[in-house]
Amino acid sequence: MANKNVSDSEKTIKSMLSVMGSDNYTIDKLIEYTRYGDDGNIMMLSLFLDNYQDYFSQYLVSVEVPEKYYYQPAYFSEMYYGTPGLDWLVLYFAGMTSLFEFKKPKIKILPKNRILELTKLMAAKAYEVSDSYNFPQEHLAPVD
Repeated sequence: MANKNVSDSEKTIKSMLSVMGSDNYTIDKLIEYTRYGDDGNIMMLSLFLDNYQDYFSQYLVSVEVPEKYYYQPAYFSEMYYGTPGLDWLVLYFAGMTSLFEFKKPKIKILPKNRILELTKLMAAKAYEVSDSYNFPQEHLAPVD
């Protein structure tokens, strides 16, 4: 029996991020955090991948999405990358925030031959990104 990706049933990238702690791929190496305001709440600041979006965008390719994959980025990811666990990456580079947007006949996607490069980058930045949770940069709330 195949392992189920816990994010498969999620509807948006943010909700996927919140439940993907048990996923093996990389989500814990992507989220940067900040401490906000006097109460010290730790919040997601951004995806570290945003810092490299311009670099990776030069390698994006246009691919056709047959209708049978509409609303199913995990199914498309399994067909394209060989795993449903990269559904978030499909949505990210396609510029979509939700599986409900995944209904276009053509999308931009990171080619399979660039996944190793992305993985190496995430491995190199893993400690830096995890430290952002353990030692988040502080952002003060606006003064009234």
